[in-house]
Amino acid sequence: MSKRFLLILPLILFISKSVLLAQDELLENRIVQSKKDTRTFNIQSLEGKIVRVKVLPDYVHNILCVIYLKDTVKVFDYWDVVPKTSYLSKRFIKINYEVRGGSNFGLGNSLIICVSNNKLYEALHVLRYTDWESELVKTYNVKFALADHKKDYVLTASIRDKSISSINPETNYEYTSSSKLHFDKKLKIFYSIKDDLYDTLKVIYHDTTYRREIQGNFPEVILEDNKYVFIGGQWFELSKDSIIKY
Repeated sequence: MSKRFLLILPLILFISKSVLLAQDELLENRIVQSKKDTRTFNIQSLEGKIVRVKVLPDYVHNILCVIYLKDTVKVFDYWDVVPKTSYLSKRFIKINYEVRGGSNFGLGNSLIICVSNNKLYEALHVLRYTDWESELVKTYNVKFALADHKKDYVLTASIRDKSISSINPETNYEYTSSSKLHFDKKLKIFYSIKDDLYDTLKVIYHDTTYRREIQGNFPEVILEDNKYVFIGGQWFELSKDSIIKY
């Protein structure tokens, strides 16, 4: 063993130890911040019982968790920004969270939660906004408002879509629209229509992709060009040849 190596070895060990300590400190800070940003919300179940729902941003694993009793909704496509949770009514909470987009590209989703018979439900889970800025400025935004009339819930989605191009100004557009979503009391979800879906599609989750045959009549949400389908208790974005888990 050379003298040079004997001199360098302690330096390597020192640097390695310093890196490990820094990583441990970063991990501990993220754990502490996750606990600090965790919130608990008192809402009414659909039956009128007061329940407590916890919204926990897991910055260590980049997962957003919504917890009630033994039920947990996990959002894997989550960027570690504090989620914004608000009441739509006494019985529904809306969770706006950020998704990692890319360079000059902002992206976020909305998740609406309710509780019924001691179970947690994703009443809706859709794209909330996109914001792209380059030679093309393109924005899309959805805001939700709930009308609650003796358990007959109607959700209004107000949509704004704008595109401004400095290269092709003739393609510029800006418009607003609204869509009313009705509530399925059995499934505990909001929907636009119920439609037949008979096709073999690519099914995309955060950690796996496969193809499967899908047959049936399913609730769908239509927000301008964006479509979502509720299959097997889960929300998916619906495209021509695939469904993507939300």
